[in-house]
Amino acid sequence: MTTVTAFDFDRKTIETLAPGDVKQAIARGRYCWIDFDDCAAAIAALPALGIDVADVARIERDQQQCQAWHGRACVHCVLVDAKYADGDLRLDPVHVFIAENLVATVHAGPSPLVERVRGTCRHDFLATAESGGFLLFEFADHLITSYRETMATLTADVDGIQRRLLENADDEILTDVSQLTRALLSYRGAVVAARETIDELATRRSPFVPASTQPFLDRQTLPLDRLAHDAATERTVLSESVNLYMGIVSHRTNRLVNRLTIVSIIFLPLNFLAAVYGMNFETMPELSWRFGYLGFWLFSLLLVGTLLATLRRKRWI
Repeated sequence: MTTVTAFDFDRKTIETLAPGDVKQAIARGRYCWIDFDDCAAAIAALPALGIDVADVARIERDQQQCQAWHGRACVHCVLVDAKYADGDLRLDPVHVFIAENLVATVHAGPSPLVERVRGTCRHDFLATAESGGFLLFEFADHLITSYRETMATLTADVDGIQRRLLENADDEILTDVSQLTRALLSYRGAVVAARETIDELATRRSPFVPASTQPFLDRQTLPLDRLAHDAATERTVLSESVNLYMGIVSHRTNRLVNRLTIVSIIFLPLNFLAAVYGMNFETMPELSWRFGYLGFWLFSLLLVGTLLATLRRKRWI
């Protein structure tokens, strides 16, 4: 489905147009936002609106990072929305073409980012907007809001992993940690790329990006810097939690090995005695003693007691 919205900044009116009326509306001085939820339809329609074929061809590429290109007829940027749920980070790219009195957005299927912008742009247009650059600010603002929500979900999962590690964690915990680590790395990469893209729009002069909008875009780089730092911090916390868990497991293993070693030390001389007295030699005098059997057990107990006392004195147990 293709949706066209025309903004009249002089009269502060918003119209919904048919796709075929875009050129006429631009000629009348309207600022048009045309949204494509089908990439094939966008590839077919955008060249007729003055967008270079080379820029349109990028739509077919699998974009998983925010990027920006400055062309002669438009500025083409990719904004990648992030959504984390059930241990899976999903990155949804939205292509944004900024031309003279025109913004075109292209995405495959429904886009939460576009829907959020559509839900607030009317109010902001009527309240403060003076040029089409307000749509760029809307996209940047909602993109950052999406990144914040995703970061909150990732942080909650890191906290959950920490609790599981300090409790009775099973073998699946390491798989979950690996997936969460990859999600944090991908998320940080998306945030850093978004920061560079918005900085490019905010600092590079272009006839298609209003100069009045650039200072507002420049401020949006600060929360992106903080989000990238937060992602790196959460990854460090997760790594340290895993190291702590491995240290706890190693400590428990060492205690178990220590106990097994003590048992082995105790039974080693007893095994020797059992082996000696298991031999059938008539020349062993204690076999004919009246209290020979009792003496064997008394000597065994004395030997065990001596070993335990020695181990305690050396603080091995």
